[in-house]
Amino acid sequence: MSRGRFPERRASISPMNSSPKLAGPATVRVLVGPDNREFLIPRKLLASCQYFHQRMDTARIEFEKGQPHLVMFLEDQCPDMFELFVYWINERRNFDRFIDAAEADRSCKELRWDLVNLHLFAAQVDLPALQDCAMDAIQDIHLRCNWDISPKLINYVYTSCDPQEGCRLRKWIVAMTAWTLGGVVTTEISNSIQHLFDKCPDFWAEYHSHTRKMAKTGLEGNFKNPQLRLPSNNLRNEERQFGFRQCSFHTHRSTVGQGKCPHATSLSPVVPSPFTDGFVESDSDRGESRFGSQMVSPSSDTIPESDLETL
Repeated sequence: MSRGRFPERRASISPMNSSPKLAGPATVRVLVGPDNREFLIPRKLLASCQYFHQRMDTARIEFEKGQPHLVMFLEDQCPDMFELFVYWINERRNFDRFIDAAEADRSCKELRWDLVNLHLFAAQVDLPALQDCAMDAIQDIHLRCNWDISPKLINYVYTSCDPQEGCRLRKWIVAMTAWTLGGVVTTEISNSIQHLFDKCPDFWAEYHSHTRKMAKTGLEGNFKNPQLRLPSNNLRNEERQFGFRQCSFHTHRSTVGQGKCPHATSLSPVVPSPFTDGFVESDSDRGESRFGSQMVSPSSDTIPESDLETL
């Protein structure tokens, strides 16, 4: 999907004054995908990501019109996904403008897949703030389009993605599944999800764990919407019936507790709700609904069981 209507994000050069001066070319030419789509990124910005910083010493230097550029190749990545990365690394803003554009040209499904892959890429290059920003956008686009969970997305995350890299997505997928199955759903989708329960034991185990916790806290999956991100991590009982904490699916969920989201001023805005004005959320609000909680594989010995709770 082409999102060339925002070309400025590729050319924007916002020097990071707090960064030490780097010797060598000021710009990195990143060639992405099998067709080597070109992205020019200020070196200081790209070097702020340790993954790229470590690879700059071995990157080759090319000259174009007398100007030197470092050249890096990402043949296995999707250019449309990387376009979102370049926008974020330059602007450090949410992806609302991309969702607006996708709505206008009816390409929301394509953007959804780009955001999913961006979230996974951010995990691979260790950019948790970008993971969280992409996760918020995934919630937002599902809310905007009023989508149920996609069996194709479930299958992709549970069969083709690393469990650690996709753990936040898995939490959200499980919550979305509970919300979808709790409402009016077609026989085709119901059968597809049941097939995936049989095919992916981790998916079934995480779904079972999620619904068990929901039942314990008296929450109902058909009301608690994982797309609905409430503007706090401190909710009253009536608020937790309908939506999820602001950080339910963020990488810092287990450490932020009921405190303020560290990205509160930069990530996607939460959806206003009649239940959220001046609310306070208790830590017991960990039930999942279709707006916001994914579950990590209970079988993983590297993901604490407590982190499975996002309700």
